Amino acid sequence: MLPATIATSVAPETIAKVGRLFNGSAHDVLSELLQNARRAGASSVTVTTAGNGGDRLIHIVDDGSGIADPAAVVTLGRSGWSEETKTSEDPAGMGVFSLAGRDVIIRSWSQPERQGWMTHIPAGAWESSRPIVVSKDPIARGTAITVRIPQEWSDGLEGAIRQVARHYPLPVTFNGEPVEQESWLAGAILVEEWNGCRIGIFREESTHSRSGDPLPRSQA
Repeated sequence: MLPATIATSVAPETIAKVGRLFNGSAHDVLSELLQNARRAGASSVTVTTAGNGGDRLIHIVDDGSGIADPAAVVTLGRSGWSEETKTSEDPAGMGVFSLAGRDVIIRSWSQPERQGWMTHIPAGAWESSRPIVVSKDPIARGTAITVRIPQEWSDGLEGAIRQVARHYPLPVTFNGEPVEQESWLAGAILVEEWNGCRIGIFREESTHSRSGDPLPRSQA
């Protein structure tokens, strides 16, 4: 059964992750939410904006597996991700640290409960531990997260989206238009798989080469 309310809390595991800091930028938020969509098995991500002035909102929607337990969102340091994901990527909980202190609405699908849910987390609720209401929602798949856009994001928001999505492995649209993307290893002369990583070998001119021949470099 989905909980009627949730409350923010910090799990002991968070202590081991204190080095992971965020400045709350649009880049931080978009990076986390797009990576969460990938972890949830999404096939694409849609980003749209709405409103004007101080009422502008950004919506990030994916078609992944959804969030099974709403409490995982506000329990920093714990999540519902698989052990494989937590070991290989260390997402520091559900992966929403950068949302803390933001006015956020989350709608998602809980596969175990076969039920959609919605919660509104006001900016001040992240630190107060006061109960946050969880209600039923008609969403039938994936996760939709809405964040109020602060003034400091306004000028660089589109650039942040294009930067975050550039090497992202899933298609991303922004306000209905596909975001230009390219492989992180585009231009590599050789790509090898090693321990779950893709390693690319590039060639570039080096002023340190006595012969003047290009020297190889690797990039993960």
